Amino acid sequence: MADVGGNVTGMEGAGFMDSGLKGRSLLLTEPRTLEWTEKTLPSPGTDEVLVRTDRGAMSVGSELPAYMGNERRSSPPGHPRMTGYESVGTVVECGSSVGEGLRVGDRIVGFYGHRTHAVVSEGKVIRVPDGVTDELALLSILSCDVAKGIRKLNVKPEEPSLVVGAGAIGLLTILVMGAYGAANVDVVEPDGHRLSKATVFGARSAMKPEEATKCRKTYSVGVECSGRDAAFGILQKRMRPGGRICVLSDGDVETLSLEPDFHEKELSVVGSSDGWDYAGHARWYFDLLRRDESLRRNLESLFELRVSAKELPHVFEKTAAGDVSPIKVLVEYGR
Repeated sequence: MADVGGNVTGMEGAGFMDSGLKGRSLLLTEPRTLEWTEKTLPSPGTDEVLVRTDRGAMSVGSELPAYMGNERRSSPPGHPRMTGYESVGTVVECGSSVGEGLRVGDRIVGFYGHRTHAVVSEGKVIRVPDGVTDELALLSILSCDVAKGIRKLNVKPEEPSLVVGAGAIGLLTILVMGAYGAANVDVVEPDGHRLSKATVFGARSAMKPEEATKCRKTYSVGVECSGRDAAFGILQKRMRPGGRICVLSDGDVETLSLEPDFHEKELSVVGSSDGWDYAGHARWYFDLLRRDESLRRNLESLFELRVSAKELPHVFEKTAAGDVSPIKVLVEYGR
């Protein structure tokens, strides 16, 4: 999904004057070493806004491999590097050219990571409408990343589809596919708790890997959300000749192999990363939330661990050790 943070090379923002406000950022200084660092922020440039963070999210699937130092990348990451990419905050100051769609006091969801404050381009924040909780606003980002891949598959309502992996990406995939009209979505997931969530999110049936290996069902469409080679192998075996697969998992940890089924069945595979149009998707997503109270409850339930920003480094450590395994982590920032 979205990049969890680039290398830190300088001060955020394009302003030439200090705002006088000190902001803290959570930097990965080396694998398994996180540090909150403090800097005085610049005033926002003409097309930028200064934001105070209210809540953020830890995206376990994307951020944990970076923290552990075992993520697979096309080029080695440098350090220190920024962490995170999902934040909800309040606009504190606007640049002179910021449009009327953003005002001081507006609540926004944006792409700036684990920071107490940030100067962000106007184009990288989305105003959150009243009635949408911070938790739901945060999920507009990852659900847009998912939606881009699903749109590539152009799934027809009657086509049987198989999703492997029922973490945050997999569960959002089931939801988005259903909202786009796909009525026959099954899921494969080894964890019983996440299997039960998959049916709540709209899966027609939910199977453990050993069941999927033995079953005779076949599928026209497949979505890889697990990041695990064995699961990707199961997906290929269950595909029909000419089937279409989208790889939504980043492949951060394991190499995904093409099985003999890929060639024998002449399958097609597409990759997908980041969103298709975050603002356009947010309008669709927020409207969907307004019409479905049960959907709102289900989405909020993805945040299985709630912590303060101060606790975040410890949560990374515990998650890497396998002591906790939340689908999503909500991070609270003191005001």
